[in-house]
Parts: sequence; structure tokens; C-alpha cells
Amino acid sequence: MKQLPPLNALISFEATARLGSAQNASEELNITQGAVGRHIKQLEQWLEIALFDRSQRNLKLNDTGRRYIKTITAALDLIHEGSANIQNVKTDNTINITIKEPYISDWLLALLPNFYKLHSEIQVQISLQQSTEPLTKSNIDISIKTGTGPWPEFHCVPLMQDKLITVCSPLLLKQSIKLDSPKDLAKHTLLHEQEPNTPWSLWFKENNVLNINPSKGPRFSSSDILLRAAMSGQGIALVSEKLAAQDINERRLIQPFEGAVDLGDYQWLVIAQDKIENTNVTKFLTWINTLTHD
Repeated sequence: MKQLPPLNALISFEATARLGSAQNASEELNITQGAVGRHIKQLEQWLEIALFDRSQRNLKLNDTGRRYIKTITAALDLIHEGSANIQNVKTDNTINITIKEPYISDWLLALLPNFYKLHSEIQVQISLQQSTEPLTKSNIDISIKTGTGPWPEFHCVPLMQDKLITVCSPLLLKQSIKLDSPKDLAKHTLLHEQEPNTPWSLWFKENNVLNINPSKGPRFSSSDILLRAAMSGQGIALVSEKLAAQDINERRLIQPFEGAVDLGDYQWLVIAQDKIENTNVTKFLTWINTLTHD
């Protein structure tokens, strides 16, 4: 059996080399920066040679790393191409949908029995978004995307509206630092998502909160990690109302203040232009549009 380096280590190495930093790689791969660093160290230990020049502040490939990245990039491209070819060997009655937020998949799965009653000949395959490959180059038919669309290069259909709300752990209210009014946020840690369209400054402006630095506090690469940080009592998070709904209902989180920011259309069905004429995609869009706009 051939001895190969750990795949996760190779993926972290490739992303760091391509993007120029472990931080950028962590954001793309949706893992922590520390995990990227451990993967690279694991790979260097496996190879028994350094791949980066660490004498400077930023990670830079050394001569060995520059040679190695060419091999790894080519190998990962081959794996991707071979996997895509296998995935494309599918029946014409399958729709591939990718979703970023897990709560959207729960919502859609609950509705699919209704779709199958109307279109039993079509199978819907749902996966959580992991690849950063452009939609136009993938086998994905529909992507459910969070953000302030539409995006002009795609066919975009608004799916649902959303709001930004404040949430925190119930344990936070038991601490000595009070949280009775929005001005008390100055004494607490603000938790942020990396998404640039959901800053605390929006909430402060909407609720007339002054003299608090809206950028203070740590940032998290995904909304799931942000929610977990809030549930563990690390601070106050500003999150999607729909994303936090289940945790609020089950009392893992509370909403300390009623103020919210209306985001309007914030969940979108995004389809590459070359997929919009697909008959099955058209059937799905017609069905979900009827369901969500009744």
C-alpha cells in the first residue's frame, strides 16, 4: 500500500500557499487558523522538511514548498476532475442543491415530501456547501445563498426574508455585569460573523446606540461557530433571526433586546445561467415559489 500524506494536511497546505496566509486558508476551508497551522506542521513532519520560510511575519513558501505546491496542485486538480466526472454520471431526473446554512437544509427537507407528491420522477440531492468552486464550473444546479443579493452573474430568486437580532447565553445574565439596556453592551464582548453585511454598526444605528465601538470583539468564520460561541457565554452575538430560532425556542440562547435590523430578502436561490433552462430546475423553482409566496 502506498504511503500518502494526510489529505487534510495537503488541502490546508494548498490553500495557504495559494491564498498567501493561514488566516485566508482557514476562512476558505471553514476551519480555525490553528487547525490550518497544525495541518501544515503535520505535513512538514510527515515529509521531514520545512515547506515555508518562517523568518518573516507572513508565511512564504521556500524553494522546497514552491516545487511541492506544483505537484500537489496538479494532484488535487486530478482528484477534483475525476470526482466531478463520476458525479456527472447521474440520471437526468436529479437536482443537486447546495446549502450553506444547516437550518435551511432542515427547512427544505421538511418540505420535500410535498415536492415528491407533485414530481415523484425527480430526486433532490442536498449537500452542505464545502467547496469554493465557482457555481458556473460545478455540477450544482441550485445554490441556496445567504446575503444581500441579487448577484448579476446568476439567476437569483428571493427565497425568504430575515432580520438581525442580538442573542446570548442565559448564563450571561447571571453574571455581575448587567445587561439591562443596549448601552450596557459597552461592557460586554461583541461577537461578529465574518460576513461583511452583518456588522454591529447596523444594529447600533437602527436602535440609536451611541459611543460603542461596533468593531470590538472576535470574528468567526461561520454562523454556526458564532452561535456556539454565544451559547458558551463568550459574549453577545448579532445573528440571523431564522438561524437562531431553534436555539432560542429551546432556551440555549435568549434575545436580550427586542431591537432588530430588517435585512429584507436575505436567502436566495442562485442558479447559473446555463442551468436555468433545465426542466427539473424550472419545476423546482415553480414549486418553491408557489410554496413560499402563498
